[in-house]
Amino acid sequence: MEIDRYDWSAFACGCGKTAAHLADDLKLLAEAQSQEGARALRIDDHALIQSFPQEPAVPVTAVLMAALSGDLAPGARVVCLDLLLRLVDTDDEDSAETCRSIARQGLWVLYRDLWSSTHPDLVIYAYLVLRAIETDEKRLRTYRDAGRIRLP
Repeated sequence: MEIDRYDWSAFACGCGKTAAHLADDLKLLAEAQSQEGARALRIDDHALIQSFPQEPAVPVTAVLMAALSGDLAPGARVVCLDLLLRLVDTDDEDSAETCRSIARQGLWVLYRDLWSSTHPDLVIYAYLVLRAIETDEKRLRTYRDAGRIRLP
C-alpha cells in the first residue's frame, strides 16, 4: 500500500531514468528470501549516489519503514535496515532529517529488531539507525546496556 501512495514516475532516479521501476523493485525487495537476493536489486543505487540522496530517497524511506513493520526474511530486513541507515545519515541534512522523521514514526519496529537478536546484522543495523534517529538517548542507552544485545 505504501508503494502505491507515490507517483514514482514523477521522481528522477539515481540511475538517470524516472523512478517508475522502483515500485516493482521495492516489492521484490520485500519478497526477497536472502540478503544476496535483496542486495542484487541495488535499490541503494537508485535512492542514493554515494551518500547524496536522490529524489526517491524520501518515499523509499517510507516504503522501507512499512516493509520493516511486516514479516520480511532476515536477509531482506538487513538490506532494508542498511539502506535506511544510509538514508537517515546522508550528506544532505534536509533530506536526512526528513528521512529521520519518517523513521521515527516506526521507532518501535526498530527497537524490535534491536531486541530480537535473531540475526547479528539486524541488531547492529537497528542500533545504528536508532542511534541516528532516537531523540531519547537515555532510552537507547538503557536498551544497549541491558546486557541482552551484542554490539561490536
